[in-house]
Amino acid sequence: MNKKSKIFLICYPHLGVLDSWLPIVSEMSDMTDFSSFTFIIPNAMITRNFHMDNAIVNISDSIFDSVLIRTYDKVWIKHTSVLNSINWYKNNHSILRLLDMSERLINRFTSPYLLARLLSFSCKKIFRKQYKIKHEELNCTISKNDILFYDVATENNDTMTDILQLFENNNKYSLSHAINLNEFKDPFTNIKNKSNIKVYIYRKKQIEYYKKTYGIDTDRIRVVGIPRHDQKWIEKIQEENLKLPDFFNENSILILTRHVSDVHCSFDEKIESLRSIKKIFIDRMGMTVILKLHPSEKQEKIFLSKIETIYEDVFGSCNYGSTWVYSDMHALSLAKEAKLVISLNTSVIFDIIVSGKPCVEYIDSSIGLKESKKYKKKITRFVQYGFIEGVSNYQELCVYVDRWISDPCQISISSTNAYKKYFPRFDGISNKIATEILFENKIRSTSGMKRVKTKKIT
Repeated sequence: MNKKSKIFLICYPHLGVLDSWLPIVSEMSDMTDFSSFTFIIPNAMITRNFHMDNAIVNISDSIFDSVLIRTYDKVWIKHTSVLNSINWYKNNHSILRLLDMSERLINRFTSPYLLARLLSFSCKKIFRKQYKIKHEELNCTISKNDILFYDVATENNDTMTDILQLFENNNKYSLSHAINLNEFKDPFTNIKNKSNIKVYIYRKKQIEYYKKTYGIDTDRIRVVGIPRHDQKWIEKIQEENLKLPDFFNENSILILTRHVSDVHCSFDEKIESLRSIKKIFIDRMGMTVILKLHPSEKQEKIFLSKIETIYEDVFGSCNYGSTWVYSDMHALSLAKEAKLVISLNTSVIFDIIVSGKPCVEYIDSSIGLKESKKYKKKITRFVQYGFIEGVSNYQELCVYVDRWISDPCQISISSTNAYKKYFPRFDGISNKIATEILFENKIRSTSGMKRVKTKKIT
């Protein structure tokens, strides 16, 4: 029996990795009473997307014994909980953001003396009370029996290179942080010790991609569907979250937003879309609106831009808390309370489909007619493959709303059928994966005995 194995999870490139792996990590935590769990955040900026009222953050806090956050100059900060890491980031977010920006400039220019002095001074301020670990010291904390969870797609990323070297000879398990339905044409990525990597994939058509791109043998690839869509996990997420005010629970719509860009949604398109939503759902139907912001929209006031007050301008600052509200709760929890979910071109909508809620994608491309007749209707792959319907102007949205009111179940069934066409769903898949990993690493399962996290003072 291997009682000294430790489990490490690398959260990179963003929070999506934690969202993907946590159902399995949670099962392993319940099944073992001796393994320790370490959460690795290679870039401190990722921490800004963690919120205390998000279910996966609270569940993570009950599992991980330590959190390692890499900051400037390969210095790691160690915390004993996820919540402590969030508080630390909140208290130092302005300096950390400046450090991140300055480090990027130093790597780009050849005369970084003044910036380096600024970084050194800032580091002394925010690190003086923290438990610090130099990168080379991390090697002493990792044994050959330890296990790594990550996304193999980050293998060729410069940020990950030195971290992955620490686990070169360890067993590694990969789960994708994103859903991709496009054809894969990426070049081959050179990976050392591929025999130590097992890849869990969402559907059969991805097998060939992982073979060609990463050189992973077929017997090291497992089709498991999407573990975070396990019904048991969805229910756990929805039970874990806090509640919104009562008037946002019974007659609300959820908007999943996206940052402004020429690719996803222009500023004018976004404004027009939000105005139409307000006109139909708030003004005409008397419903309330819940806004789940894309992480890229959450600016920290270092620089100002016109998109900071876009929602206040459309929905009205004086109406905040009565007709509309922001929320950092998990999207699945918010969908439980909402009657309809509207996506402004975001992949988060894919997770909502399995909750059984009607969904629609809305990007008002008609705004392009005011400037030129040559505009292209923006259709995401989720609309293209039939997972959800897409509308591109006010009139189309009105038609959709009429159909939704008359038969919301039929809209949900259509989305569910499209999902089943592309992705398998296996009951209890997270438990099966966790059991497989424990068996392969000779870790004894203590089924029925819930592991209790012990806090250590550092």
